[in-house]
Amino acid sequence: MSKILVKAEQVSVKFGGLWAVKKVDVDVKAGEILGIIGPNGAGKSTLLNVLTGLQRPSAGQIQIDNGYVSKKDAWQMVKMGIGRSFQTIRLLNELTVIENLLIGGHLYTKRGLLDVLGRTVRWRKTEQQITNKAMELLQLLGIGHKAQEEISALSLEERRRVEIARALMTRPKVLLLDEPGAGFSPQESDQLCELILSIRNRGISVVLVEHNMKVIMSLADRIIVLDHGQKIADGTPKEISEDELVIRAYLGGEDHA
Repeated sequence: MSKILVKAEQVSVKFGGLWAVKKVDVDVKAGEILGIIGPNGAGKSTLLNVLTGLQRPSAGQIQIDNGYVSKKDAWQMVKMGIGRSFQTIRLLNELTVIENLLIGGHLYTKRGLLDVLGRTVRWRKTEQQITNKAMELLQLLGIGHKAQEEISALSLEERRRVEIARALMTRPKVLLLDEPGAGFSPQESDQLCELILSIRNRGISVVLVEHNMKVIMSLADRIIVLDHGQKIADGTPKEISEDELVIRAYLGGEDHA
């Protein structure tokens, strides 16, 4: 049995009188791609926010490596191995591609103010190591040739690749992707699938929120389905595609294929 890296138990989030997420259980296993689907407003992004420390749960618990982290801030969750990309791209447009990645890489640097001010040997060595890592990831994601370009000059698809690369710079054990293929052409979606598989092949578990059912069904080892903030199904792609409750709530009958 694969090790459980992240476990959510009876997690709920309430905004005023509305339950955005209600008593949801989720576990993320080592080496798996977990898909999360559901209609608009089902609570998918809110659940990701809870799992990454951007939203404190109103009730329930989150565990990472068997330690409770429900009250941790987002930066602490990152240091514990949780990476994230966003549905709305959050890059610094005035910086270059590689400069955006270096921001994520500095999380693990060991240097003091004197190192930075004095440009010491340790500072230069650390900067070179981070830069090398950033270039390695940009090459992996197929945009190494864009390293010195400003974010504002990139296409939508290239920006999403940069955001994924920046998340990978934080050395995640689990990478959460929120609608990474939004606005993509069929060809770009196919390339996204190849990219996500390559990330999993590097030993990183992936949690994928995605409306493109072809992408989800082809990639996910397991899928959970949310509807009105509640989990209504959890199973393999085949099990999910045949679940009558899922078909009625989300997939739309025979058109889901």
